[in-house]
Amino acid sequence: MEHQETGTSHALEAPTAHRKRQKVAVACSPCRRKKIKCDAVRPVCTSCQKSLTWVECIYATRRKFGIDTPVDVASVESTRRDQSEIRSGSNCLQDVCPGERNEYGDKPRSGAPLYSQSTRADPHNVDSMNGMMGDPTQTSEVFGSSSAGTFMRQIQTAINAKLGPPLSTANEDTSGGRQISPAGRPRLCHEEAALSVLPLRSLADTLIRAYWDFDWVLYPIIDRAKFEGIYESLWTSTGGGCPRVSMSIINLCFALGCHYCESLAPMERRSIGNGFFSRAERLYQLDGQAPSLERVQCLLLLGCYLQSTDKAFQCWMMVGQAIRMAQCLGIHLNQPPASETVKDREIKRRVWHGCVWLDRVLSATFGRPGMIPKWLFNSIPLPSMIDDEFFGTQTEGSASRPDGRPCILAFAVKAFEFYQILDDILINIYLTSTRQDEFETKLTHIFEIDGKIHGWKQSLPGHLQYPPNGNGDATVNRQMIVLRIRYLHSRILLFRPALIYYCKLAASAYDTGNPHDSTDSSLSQVVLYDCSRLCFQLAHEVIDMFSSKLDPEALTGPLPSWWYSVLYVYTAATAILVECFLETRGHILREASDAYVTWYAAINVLKRYGLVAEPARRCVATLEVLFENLSLADQENTAPLHPADVDRDWSCFLEMSNFLGEESGAFPLNLDESLSI
Repeated sequence: MEHQETGTSHALEAPTAHRKRQKVAVACSPCRRKKIKCDAVRPVCTSCQKSLTWVECIYATRRKFGIDTPVDVASVESTRRDQSEIRSGSNCLQDVCPGERNEYGDKPRSGAPLYSQSTRADPHNVDSMNGMMGDPTQTSEVFGSSSAGTFMRQIQTAINAKLGPPLSTANEDTSGGRQISPAGRPRLCHEEAALSVLPLRSLADTLIRAYWDFDWVLYPIIDRAKFEGIYESLWTSTGGGCPRVSMSIINLCFALGCHYCESLAPMERRSIGNGFFSRAERLYQLDGQAPSLERVQCLLLLGCYLQSTDKAFQCWMMVGQAIRMAQCLGIHLNQPPASETVKDREIKRRVWHGCVWLDRVLSATFGRPGMIPKWLFNSIPLPSMIDDEFFGTQTEGSASRPDGRPCILAFAVKAFEFYQILDDILINIYLTSTRQDEFETKLTHIFEIDGKIHGWKQSLPGHLQYPPNGNGDATVNRQMIVLRIRYLHSRILLFRPALIYYCKLAASAYDTGNPHDSTDSSLSQVVLYDCSRLCFQLAHEVIDMFSSKLDPEALTGPLPSWWYSVLYVYTAATAILVECFLETRGHILREASDAYVTWYAAINVLKRYGLVAEPARRCVATLEVLFENLSLADQENTAPLHPADVDRDWSCFLEMSNFLGEESGAFPLNLDESLSI
């Protein structure tokens, strides 16, 4: 008995041969230096957790079959980076403690666990190059038929059918997440407490209402009923905490609502919105990397808000990430499960076509090819005209709801449809060769696309047709105006290359006359002239609409978001600038010119938007410089110009035409980067 006790004691004190090998070969660097026992738990061993040196817990090498192989330390390095981020925290929130009231408003709900979710990494270790995964049957990600992972999944399915599914390992980590050591949790809890602070209830209600009334009705990316419930639970629930990604979306709703909130001074909207955006971005980062439909929605909203900032590259990359995640989840595939409800079907369709919409808008803005190929536009059908309140009773879309009112979702459906035509303009007019000897071919595309635009216009439901039919609903009225402005803007983009080409031909002959007045005019001259006149008329209507409907004090009205509005007015103003130049060369008196009246109206609108938007101020500066360079600022128009002055002005105009951009993309300038004057 005594011998047995001694043996037992020796067994406890002296590791077995297997344990001795672990001590030598698998122990982390701190334990090996201290020559203490290491249990080799990854990513942080127990000894390092107890000694609070977990960021130093690194496994250098191990021997296997006599060969030194490096151990993957990515998880520890990631943990170290997380600790660094947590120490720095958010600049505006780092001093906020759990449960304290602070400058952002109300304190978090008492009893809500702020560390209710683990920071998850990619749970199934899918190989980046061949799509192979640890267990091909245990992932929500979608891989195409060319993927090696899909092949292995088919093999695994066949094996399971014959032999039965494999048993899971008892000690297998099924959480799919990276474990944060106890030492890191206090700091993470502290930061999440700060990020969970809500604004005062009155302000929060105003912002969330502004988001639903002004932004969501144009871009219904998120599930309204779901997030209205989440929002209410933030004030009433004392149970479990709100998921990080959901809290991120709520903050993005606040941020976007700031742009439309009349109770906020125009000068304050941007800074307050940026504060909510920063919190939303950090919450998204803390949520991990596992793909989900809600995370795609969050990325799209992040991209929407970034359109209002000077972070063009970040906006471009954020939307690209949303598209890739949506494809990873198979949202782009028309393979609905048998149990899919009308609501689930419609939310997925809205998310995918929201990806297509943002992809095309940014591609046109930056003059770059789109990320989503054309054949994937309608890989799943457009959303149905079904408002959220009728998901349970309505299965087929209609422009009129069951209660007889106009369908709010009709706008989004027709807008998604319209951006497919915008893609035709981008590809066939702006991203193809612009050699002059090929322009007649481009004219054919202009006629075809203009026919598509008119067909789309005729297909609009009655409540979205312009001019209004007397419907008094403010939301429907705004939707109708926004669609009208987009229609006008797209046709300006369509005809602008013809305008520039016509001006180049006129420059070679110093002729700005009407080709209709001569029987010697070619058909192409007549067509180019008519395209130019139509481009001017469209630009006049755009600027007149903004001049009449923009509230100059509150900077609100039944108009698009200000960042789109600046683009629309600026694009129209460039066309009016060309008209002013041609009228000057044609000796039309300024007092009799509608072009100059519209020009100054456009400058005034942009100056008003300049109160809330730096890009608008840069637009004004750019346009005024061009106006002066074309000798329009002090031109009396009464005396004929000297031939040398004519040569100089035409040379300046031709240089400006390159700047306006037959080749530089659908929009003449990148508002975030190029307007740095």
